Amino acid sequence: MKRTISHSFLVLVSILFIALTANAQSTGKIAGKITDKKTGEPLIGVTVLVQSTGKGAVTDVEGRYIITVTPGTYVVDFKYMGYQTKSISDVKITTGAPVTLDVVMDEPSSKALQEVVVRGSFKQESINALLTYQKNTNTVAQVVSAESIKKSPDRNTSEVLKRVSGASIQEGKYIIIRGLADRYNQATLNGALLSSTDPDRKTFAFDLFPSNIVDNIIINKAATPDMPGEFAGGLVQVNTKDIPDANFLTLNVGTGFNGATVGKEFFTYKGGKYDFLGFDDGSRLLSNKFPSIDALQSAPAAQRAEYGKSLGSVWGYNSKNAPINSSLQVTGGFSSKSSGSKRFGGVFSLNYNKQNRFINTERRFYDATEKRFDYSDKVYAQNILLGGLANIVYQSGKNKFSWKNSYNITGSDQTILRTGIDNSNNTDVSVKSSELSFKSNRLLNSQLIGEHFLSGANVKIKWNGNFSWLKQDLPDLRRLVYTAATPDAPYYASVPQFTGNPRSSGRFFSNLDEKVYGGTLDLTKSFKWLGANQQIKIGGLYQRKNRDFDSRAIAIVLGRFDEKLLLLPPDKIFAPENFSADKFYLDDLTTASNAYTSFSNLGAGYIQFDLQFNKLRFVGGGRFEAYEQSLTPKKINLFSINKANDFLPSVNFTYELNRKTNIRLSASQTVARPEFREIAPFSFYDFEKSGTLYGNTKLERTKITNIDLRYELYPAEGEVVTIAAFYKNFDKPIESTYTFNSGSPIFSYANAQKATSIGGEIEFRKKLNFFNSALLEHFTLFANVAYIHSKVEFPAGFVGETSRPMQGQSPYLVNAGLQFDHESTGTNASLLFNRIGRRIAQVGNSGYPSIWENPRSLLDFQVSQRIFKNAELKIGISDILNQRGIFYQDIDDNKKFNEGKDYLINRFNYGTNYSISVSFNLNGK
Repeated sequence: MKRTISHSFLVLVSILFIALTANAQSTGKIAGKITDKKTGEPLIGVTVLVQSTGKGAVTDVEGRYIITVTPGTYVVDFKYMGYQTKSISDVKITTGAPVTLDVVMDEPSSKALQEVVVRGSFKQESINALLTYQKNTNTVAQVVSAESIKKSPDRNTSEVLKRVSGASIQEGKYIIIRGLADRYNQATLNGALLSSTDPDRKTFAFDLFPSNIVDNIIINKAATPDMPGEFAGGLVQVNTKDIPDANFLTLNVGTGFNGATVGKEFFTYKGGKYDFLGFDDGSRLLSNKFPSIDALQSAPAAQRAEYGKSLGSVWGYNSKNAPINSSLQVTGGFSSKSSGSKRFGGVFSLNYNKQNRFINTERRFYDATEKRFDYSDKVYAQNILLGGLANIVYQSGKNKFSWKNSYNITGSDQTILRTGIDNSNNTDVSVKSSELSFKSNRLLNSQLIGEHFLSGANVKIKWNGNFSWLKQDLPDLRRLVYTAATPDAPYYASVPQFTGNPRSSGRFFSNLDEKVYGGTLDLTKSFKWLGANQQIKIGGLYQRKNRDFDSRAIAIVLGRFDEKLLLLPPDKIFAPENFSADKFYLDDLTTASNAYTSFSNLGAGYIQFDLQFNKLRFVGGGRFEAYEQSLTPKKINLFSINKANDFLPSVNFTYELNRKTNIRLSASQTVARPEFREIAPFSFYDFEKSGTLYGNTKLERTKITNIDLRYELYPAEGEVVTIAAFYKNFDKPIESTYTFNSGSPIFSYANAQKATSIGGEIEFRKKLNFFNSALLEHFTLFANVAYIHSKVEFPAGFVGETSRPMQGQSPYLVNAGLQFDHESTGTNASLLFNRIGRRIAQVGNSGYPSIWENPRSLLDFQVSQRIFKNAELKIGISDILNQRGIFYQDIDDNKKFNEGKDYLINRFNYGTNYSISVSFNLNGK
């Protein structure tokens, strides 16, 4: 099977290579984007002429142009009615990759009728364009341009975001902005809301998209009316490329290992033949002949034993040398130009990544002062990411149609081996247990996008119809517990008689199906007022989510006590011959809440004004969002409905002190809504946490008031200095909580009454070329430091602390980095540091102290080097410091972890990751 896939892949690469290189000629290209100096908006219909060639073009609906000419040095003219004509000299065109010339155009300073021509050089205009792109966002935001991405060695979007000041990446894919994680961040792809990539939490994995198909990324820290209203930390807008400026095909092959894994014993179990692709082959699934819940519960013991034989008997695990990691990425693009202004093109990508991880974990929990368990867990995981992307674009004059698609599979094979002491029944019992699991998530995103410019009315129309489909399978999760009176005594399998317990000897099956349908429509009208270009924008959004969830909890029970049977090892105890009425048989403990259907409807409309008053710019208006969410368990008369109509006003003022300096003031209201899992009454026993997770059907949405004040200085290309202050008020913030019941923790969610967050932020990115050193001029230093003070007002029922921070909010955030970029030698290196302050992971209740996450410093290093004309080598080391992750109860209340005094809940040893990869530009450009 693997050999066939490899052969097919090589054939595909060969075909693409031939197709993309067939048209290579001794010509060059110049391409770019034309924008308005004051607003940063693209200018449509600008005439671009290359002097002395007769070649030219007119900018499209995105303000872009591309011209093919013979190699040489030229002067390029840019003409547009009502704007100063620009003439750019020293534009050197060579064969190979297109030369990028982005241009900023300004209205004439006088109202004289004569033509005003502004002359400049290629280098200076490139700097001006980049500064304008960074400076002219309409709110508090960070912008990562395609040019910046192209110069970096980053392979996927999460690696790009690592370099953004004020943003941190955890677990290699999840983003933290201003110390707020998960639920208070939102993401869009080409303007469409992205669903969570994990159905059990509100988050998005940014490692899914290859960096070389990304056009730009905007991280918004304040809202405008045309943005989705559900965020407080940040809105990450990812925009992918459409038609590339030239045909290309790249191949990236990599490998690596984790320092805690390689060369060590690695445990796994016999899985399916497609596990290496991230999905199950069907061998773990319940067959169509397996009885329903009612049929299994009512069947006699002998028949239930026969059903037990029909299930797989893989309960054992085996060790081997830990395999090394592997990755493969292929990305290609094509562009063709037909008669006139018609263009057709697209980009494609295939991505495969396999990571092998071993995490050594200490787990404890306390019921008040009583230690209920003390475990040592060894977690062995093989994680798969398989993804594909295909974007097709057709453009004709001032109309553009795009069909953008992505499909990603994430799979995780996990083996957990546990030893330790259990005291849940007030008696110390020695434990040896295991959990074997496989989880597969499959996410499809498809978008049809249209952009049109009505030149007569000066109106730009953009629409988006989108569909996403998330499927999660958790087939045949197996748990088996052995206990003994003392560590040296015989260990017996915990298989109870007559009534089973899936936590100690059982199997769990679940599947989730979520479909999301959505659409957006935006109309932008440009007009002249007070001698300046102004805009009014109206639009709307609709999104419908449908989720269907089913699960089965099946326990194994013992018909008659048999000491020899219970002493058998995991690989033999549940063999088919051991199932009979007086040995083992099945017990179905699936409850009515183990399956549910749910839906949500979101409708939104807005009006936005973008007005210029000399040096003052105002962007503001109002957004109205109507939201309805419903969840109904399939077999009980219970349902949860959340309805809320929210008017979300926002105002953004930008005052331009000079060409390089802005002062911004922003105020807005946004919301944060509960996810389906957070309101589902479904109870799931989490083996790793040794506790039960359930939803709260009474959760309400959070409403947030945001105020930002920021000073911005853009000294030069790629440089920025900002000083900011911000305030947030949370009405009914949703928090993750825990309590205790029957000797084990219960995890859930609750609304606090109110919370406030006030902070300051300093950020800079500075090139070190002010030193008189040929070496230092290639270095860039950047950092972001934020301090945040948050406070929660407690609802009725909370006892203990009289004041505490908001759950998930860090009191400080430090990001810093040093980057080396030597374009002529093709060398790029970066050293990145990140640390967030201690924060509450789980809120305590009913007298139980909150669980805190200890600060942990992360240090990453990577270097890339062009080794041939069309190849690049990259070496990376992440989590160099390898500090342990610690979660604890702060018993002495000294605001730091104190070994021996505080109660340790979890301690993780993650290990340092090492990677090496080689990229090839296969079409030679």
